[in-house]
Amino acid sequence: MATDMTISEVLRDPLIRQVLRADGIAPEAFSAALRQAAAGLRRSPGLSRSSTEAENASIST
Repeated sequence: MATDMTISEVLRDPLIRQVLRADGIAPEAFSAALRQAAAGLRRSPGLSRSSTEAENASIST
């Protein structure tokens, strides 16, 4: 069964940090990209999530 992770959880996950390091991606840059994507979701018309849920945007794993 899939579970959802918040952006904060994704950024703290050791495996994700290891992949970012291997790919040469700064965690700060990845964080900014995730937050920008979440902000875009909040602005999308017809978004069914509340603004609080969008702020805590999840990534399914």
